Amino acid sequence: MLFHLDNGKRLLLHLMLGGWMHYGTEADRPDRTVQVTLRFADGSELYFIGLRLGYLHLLTAKEADERLANLGPDPFDKRLAEERFRERFKGRRGTLKAALVDQTVLSGIGNCYADEIAFAASVRPDARIPELAPDSWNRLYAAMRSVLREAVEAGGYMEQPLFAGDSLTGGFNDRCKVYDRPGEPCFRCGGTIVQEQLSSRKVFYCPSCQKDR
Repeated sequence: MLFHLDNGKRLLLHLMLGGWMHYGTEADRPDRTVQVTLRFADGSELYFIGLRLGYLHLLTAKEADERLANLGPDPFDKRLAEERFRERFKGRRGTLKAALVDQTVLSGIGNCYADEIAFAASVRPDARIPELAPDSWNRLYAAMRSVLREAVEAGGYMEQPLFAGDSLTGGFNDRCKVYDRPGEPCFRCGGTIVQEQLSSRKVFYCPSCQKDR
């Protein structure tokens, strides 16, 4: 996340897996160790918790641009038409899952969303990039947009409330079709969701209805 400050500088934040934020006042400050606190003019505060694996850097605008230069386009970038989406994977020999979570290909897709996108497109996450048919790429592009749009509207899947009374954040967790559901029935075909290891990452899919590989 990138925070634009009034003095022209930027705060570049990466929460990694264990970090989270809480926004409020001193009265509802979480009973947890806080690494960084930002105080605003209106008296509200933003707490950064669990940043031991993440980071918060103060940078100039130029430095921030340089740090982000290697990131792929945002999935909601209006310039990311279907043809350009397909081009981002051109020349890659690995698996679909590995490419989807590679931030130099596309930015912002992690383990959960990669598996959910593959499921929505009926494509195996361990499918090899060169072997995917044009129709599979059409479905993957549409699935990326629809899954991420639903995730945003539902508050994402990380269940850490941003402020007191926050009932939205983490709402997508209960909507996941395959992620973190090993052994459970598939909502689409009734098959059994499996969990495997792929390039040191957990991967979840339905072998009964995710046929394309």
